[in-house]
Amino acid sequence: MLTGSMLRWKSTLLLMLICFGCSGEALEPVYPVSGTITSKGKPVEGAIVAFTPTTPGVGISASGVTDASGTYKLTTRMSGDGAAAGKYDVTVAKYDKKLEPKKSEGSEKLADPYDITNEYPTGYNEMQASEIAASLSKNLLPAKYSNPATSKLNAEVKSGTNSFDFKVD
Repeated sequence: MLTGSMLRWKSTLLLMLICFGCSGEALEPVYPVSGTITSKGKPVEGAIVAFTPTTPGVGISASGVTDASGTYKLTTRMSGDGAAAGKYDVTVAKYDKKLEPKKSEGSEKLADPYDITNEYPTGYNEMQASEIAASLSKNLLPAKYSNPATSKLNAEVKSGTNSFDFKVD
């Protein structure tokens, strides 16, 4: 049988657990970010635009994909929601369509390079497969734009609506 003080104590403890369990860390607000990517004066369709915080470990990355007019909208948590305020290094890459791997001489079987199960078929050659996977997707834009250290593209997202246009010639 529970006494009055014991019941109050357990009720208080239960209420505290519920409150602490439901109160997560406040999410950093994000602000709309959009813009266009052009190359040689023309819009780039299907480019992946990534904003990575300039200071490692501070902030959260955001990314988007350009449409036929070269326009992108960044996503952090939900489609098109934007990016958190802060300074970012920007990368842009556009990969050709997925090609089907071809068997080469001496190859019995090839694993699907997009399979993440880590289960390889008998006779699988990891080195050969990595070379094939690398050849399946080729960046169609200058390589310097796909690396934050060499792209020299940057942006500072501020509260409110943001627009950043980049030329990747």
